[in-house]
Amino acid sequence: MSGNAVLPPEMPYNRLVDADDRLTITVTVSPSEVHCVAAGEIDPTTGPRLEGELRTALFGSSAPTCVLDLSEVTFIDSSGLRVLIDLHKAMRERDGLLLLRKPSPTVTRLLEITNLTSSLDIEA
Repeated sequence: MSGNAVLPPEMPYNRLVDADDRLTITVTVSPSEVHCVAAGEIDPTTGPRLEGELRTALFGSSAPTCVLDLSEVTFIDSSGLRVLIDLHKAMRERDGLLLLRKPSPTVTRLLEITNLTSSLDIEA
């Protein structure tokens, strides 16, 4: 399946994408949620790909929830935080929820340092 394919709304699918061999992205779409697992590094090179994959999946779905599993993220910087904040805003604009699931210790520490733990929805 092409990375630019637009899927019919509510069509369940699962897609594995590699971005620069440093970030593996798996996206699963169902009627109730867009679920993404990110594994590796989220930085200026890989962050835009993560955001693009999620926005593509969200564009083709009316799912009210986007779950982003960050348990396997080994590195994240300010550009990765920007991706999380932008996705959070995009979901709020459509009256939805971005849920950060099981953030790794690296991600958790950065969210704490930047005081975003009180602004974002996080599930330990």
